[in-house]
Amino acid sequence: MTFAELIHLLRTHAELHESLLVLARRKTEVLKKNDIEALSALLADEQKHLFAIRQLEERRRRWLKEVLGDETATVAQCEAMAKGKEREELRECRERLKQAVNAVAEANELNRQLIEQSLQFVTAMIETFTPTPSTYSRTQDYTPPPDRPLFESKA
Repeated sequence: MTFAELIHLLRTHAELHESLLVLARRKTEVLKKNDIEALSALLADEQKHLFAIRQLEERRRRWLKEVLGDETATVAQCEAMAKGKEREELRECRERLKQAVNAVAEANELNRQLIEQSLQFVTAMIETFTPTPSTYSRTQDYTPPPDRPLFESKA
């Protein structure tokens, strides 16, 4: 059994994740500069990458189902079935992909924190410039005082 097609798919998968990492790092810089236009462009590019990754993942699952009969087989399981050079290549692909995915996750976490801080700042600014309701509130209807003079002369 040959794993050449799977190796090719995994290498492409790793390349896409590494490219996604570059985008995530650029997004960090754009978030720091608060450049909305550049952020929109990066998000569109990121969506294209994610679409390509989903397609590649589907191709990998189809290959696993056709060749191994199990679309849920892991790369480590394929590594155990492979021999010689293919086993080493699968191991390298697995490590490379694992590192790329972890790096993207870390970059995305940083970006999430930056966005959260920006939202907190915007919320604070909105609260600062929004008039606050007065502390006085009319809770009861006004009832005029009874008809009596203001001063009692008999006192």
